[in-house]
Amino acid sequence: MQRDLAQLQEQIRTLQTRFDTELAKSQQLLNQNLEASGRLATSIAVLEKSIANQEKALAAPVATVNTRVDTMASQFQSLRDAVDEMNSRLSKLQQQIVDIKNIVSTVPPPQAAPTPTPQAAAPPVPPVQSATLWTNALRDYQAGNYNLAGPQFTDYLKYFGASEQASEAQFYLGEMFYNQKDYKEAVDAYDLVLERYPEGKRTADAQYKKGMSLLRMNKRDMAAKEFREVIRRFPRTPAATQAADALKGLGLAIGPSSRQAPSKSATRRR
Repeated sequence: MQRDLAQLQEQIRTLQTRFDTELAKSQQLLNQNLEASGRLATSIAVLEKSIANQEKALAAPVATVNTRVDTMASQFQSLRDAVDEMNSRLSKLQQQIVDIKNIVSTVPPPQAAPTPTPQAAAPPVPPVQSATLWTNALRDYQAGNYNLAGPQFTDYLKYFGASEQASEAQFYLGEMFYNQKDYKEAVDAYDLVLERYPEGKRTADAQYKKGMSLLRMNKRDMAAKEFREVIRRFPRTPAATQAADALKGLGLAIGPSSRQAPSKSATRRR
């Protein structure tokens, strides 16, 4: 038992020695970590101080740049407003010039020896500008308010009959009669487009719709004549395509003028 007790005491001393050794190593590592943490904290403090100094150094230039940017933005906005105002004035001036031209076109030319009359009729004075009258008339037409659009288109033709949109105004009058199934009045309105505006934007459409009006009136031959005339006068247009389809629907040929060369007499008439 004494020998066992001695061995046990020896083992305890060995474990105590090892424990003291490991504890010393751990204490040394802990001290090293504390020193590294201290150095890291010092570096972080130095870095924070450097960043703060740089922020202070950059604050003034950045503020100056921001101020300049705001000033330039304000100047650009002022310039844009001035350009918009100039464009608006130019647009109004251009419209006034068009209105003046239209009014002048309605004034009859002076006679060589004018005879004064007691009640000479003055040229009509437009109640509104052409653009306003046209916009109102087109808006009411598209909304189906024909009782408002009709008089407005009529006034447009009265005051601005020489303008570029006059042929469209006359065409829309025909369209209103057509949509109301008053085909006789529609034919008369489309005829005015063909007579007064032979080169207008809607002349081809007017002749095609004239043919459709005649067809609705059971005047088949007259309608076919108008369809063929559309193809002859306005080839390669949507109206010509519609006229050709209408002829095919009637079981009629388009006509030799669409497939053969014109005769000499036709060439002379042209």
